[in-house]
Amino acid sequence: MSVMKLWKARKFLIPVTAILAVLLSSMVWVGTSKATPGSGVTVQLIAAGNLSDPVRVKVKDDSKTNLDITQIQTYKITIPPGAYTGWHQHGGPHIIVVAAGTLTYYMGHDPTCTGVEYSAGSSILDAGFMTHFVRNEGTIDVVTYVTQLLPAGGAFRIDVPAPGHCDF
Repeated sequence: MSVMKLWKARKFLIPVTAILAVLLSSMVWVGTSKATPGSGVTVQLIAAGNLSDPVRVKVKDDSKTNLDITQIQTYKITIPPGAYTGWHQHGGPHIIVVAAGTLTYYMGHDPTCTGVEYSAGSSILDAGFMTHFVRNEGTIDVVTYVTQLLPAGGAFRIDVPAPGHCDF
């Protein structure tokens, strides 16, 4: 191939490559912008520890969660009136104890988007990897204590897009 042909090909390939880079990066940006972050929620890590040996945990429900747990974390989460978590999942089972107020818990797989209320003294067991949204529809702060069981490298929170059948 002659030098002239290579030069002409380069003049064509550089703009095409630049356009493709812009298009690809905008697709990544659009994909990540669909996450639904929370608003007004305070998350305080109380304690975290690692197990010396993994422990197999099986949560008996429809999710069939069966994980080797290596990390345990406990959080205090405060949700003022009107605040919400956004749609998210957790990378392992978590146990929620409602210490004050009443929280409303929405499950992403519920096509009716009907919230379930949990008042002070209630507990919730979520097997993990289940899309949900929590908000305070009451008039006083919701305070919860959450104990999270995670496999190695597991994430406390995984932001996910809204499931599409709820108006929030």
